[in-house]
Amino acid sequence: MNIGLLNKEQLQQAVELSDRIFLKQPEQPSMGVSFPLIFRPGINHSYGVSDGDKLVSFMGFVPFTMNVRGASLRVYSIGSVCTDTAYRGQRLAGTLLDLCMKHAEAAGAPLIFISGARSLYTRAGARHFGRAVKYRLGDAVADALEARSAQDIHVRPMVPEDLLAVHDLLTAREAAYALTPTELGRLLEASAYANVLRLEQQLLVAEKNGRVTAFAAIGVPGERMTASRPATLVEWAGEAEAASRLLAACMRGFQLPELVATLAWQDDSLGALLQAAGAEAETVPNDGTVYLADGRELLRQLRPLLPPGALIAEGQHGPYRYRAGGKTIELDDEGLLSLLFDPASPYRLSAEHPPAFSPIPLPYLSGLNYI
Repeated sequence: MNIGLLNKEQLQQAVELSDRIFLKQPEQPSMGVSFPLIFRPGINHSYGVSDGDKLVSFMGFVPFTMNVRGASLRVYSIGSVCTDTAYRGQRLAGTLLDLCMKHAEAAGAPLIFISGARSLYTRAGARHFGRAVKYRLGDAVADALEARSAQDIHVRPMVPEDLLAVHDLLTAREAAYALTPTELGRLLEASAYANVLRLEQQLLVAEKNGRVTAFAAIGVPGERMTASRPATLVEWAGEAEAASRLLAACMRGFQLPELVATLAWQDDSLGALLQAAGAEAETVPNDGTVYLADGRELLRQLRPLLPPGALIAEGQHGPYRYRAGGKTIELDDEGLLSLLFDPASPYRLSAEHPPAFSPIPLPYLSGLNYI
């Protein structure tokens, strides 16, 4: 069997294999439609295993840059991992995962985000990370949000002329994927995460005084597919009050009995409005798992956000020396990820060791850039 990077001719086979494994209903769009960043021709980063001319195992691997409070992070995302049923049990996916990890290290990308938490990933060192809050909105919450928001906020469907304004809102967030407006347009059209949930994506904007002040992509149950989840917020950006009005308007416009909105911990301005309106709240990790490919490189890329000397890496996978409150703590990879990205990390909450720096935000992973 041949193992390595896919070529352009193999991409269609990768689509067909992924469709066979992942599509639960014939009405679901092809994976090739939902995930253009994986399957459209270009400089390919994804790996596969072929038996002769037949692709039998595949791992989608996509590079991104995340902009986080002035720091720039090189990352990869793994998704659409599948193996032909006749070839399972041969550790093909594990071999592909090893290749992806080496690829990320060679590319100077210290983090690999994975849209799953299977033992395949956790055995290799992938971990849950970060923190988010899942809100459940019902009719009473929608009523309260409408009553509390300014009445001069106008909600309407997004049109092509809004793309640049929406791009500005999305890229202005504390933690955001670096995207051009053209790339954003492709992701909005692809509806990846909504398609996975078998929901139909709706794109809405809020205007105030003729200016777009908030945006939301929301998956809602439709007639084309049998939904696997309630209506779900996929992505949002902009002013919190206007965004809360968007959510309420979507519930009213599509007659939704429930809407689930999971927000990264730093989106506390919108979260506070939802909680004040009576939404149920549950604290959860960020979605999926993350593998730390190189802790030393991660700290180098995060240098603009860290005080000099607060964190020192002794090696690629530690140990890491964390200095705070006149004391030094030794951390492993898991401890480093906790300290950096979880505001409720035990290394932050210890009265003996007051944190030397603020927690670092990351985007919520199950959004427009879902892989």
